[in-house]
Amino acid sequence: MTVPRDGKREVRATLELHGLSPNKKLGQNFLVDPALLDAIPGDAGVQAGDRVLEVGPGLGGLTRRLLGAGARVMAVEIDHGFVRLLRESLAAELDSGALGLVEGDVLAPGESFHPEVEDWWKAGPPPRLVANLPYSVSGPFLGRLPGRPLAGAVLLLQREVARKAAAGVGEEGYGPLSIRLALRFSVSLGRKVPADVFWPRPKVESGFLHLSPLADAEDVEEGILREVLRDSFGQRRKRLLPRLEKSLPEAARRMRELGIPDDARPETVAPSVWWEAAKAVRIPSS
Repeated sequence: MTVPRDGKREVRATLELHGLSPNKKLGQNFLVDPALLDAIPGDAGVQAGDRVLEVGPGLGGLTRRLLGAGARVMAVEIDHGFVRLLRESLAAELDSGALGLVEGDVLAPGESFHPEVEDWWKAGPPPRLVANLPYSVSGPFLGRLPGRPLAGAVLLLQREVARKAAAGVGEEGYGPLSIRLALRFSVSLGRKVPADVFWPRPKVESGFLHLSPLADAEDVEEGILREVLRDSFGQRRKRLLPRLEKSLPEAARRMRELGIPDDARPETVAPSVWWEAAKAVRIPSS
């Protein structure tokens, strides 16, 4: 089979040849800028032998660059038509074991990933995440990362989601996701990406999000941290501590010890304080 080429005209021709089309519901916007595709593995620090998870490979443009950099790639694609095309165009890489391909939704119920991804994640050293992430899964996908072993991530996604993920105290979008990520990773915004590098052209801004694991991150039960944040941000316009004292008194008490005033709002509280509050919550014995 002829390997799909990059570029808007070539991508459209390949899709037409195989009877495929972008699925708006799945957030399929294909990168059609060869120079940008060439740059991503280097920007992500991909080295030969790295394990890389890619979500939404589509026609495989980024996948081929990652494989060319010597990575061992696990690609997850929900669209059966693109899975069929990838199996044909990357048959040699699949046969050699350099590429694994999972057909299905990367997101499983709760806080899990697809079972095959979960097994792959646990079967080797911490992977890198490198993907043109479908807009439809970006928020839930990011929310599943804290607490997992990870070598790093470079993700291209909706700029608004990236800003929320990287938001600091008091900034627009600061909330449970940015707090949980900040406690585990160094989070930064990368370059903005113009709409004309995609086809179809998205109606929203896009950009890169970079995650690097913090070497000195302490451990805390993610379920408790999520519960503290959910209770606190559920009614963010109300005073934080009087409300939290009713549901999680140990967390409220610890915040007071750390100098958080009664009239504080959740968006004014630093990630480190949320961490201490979560650690103070006692898990009922079974």
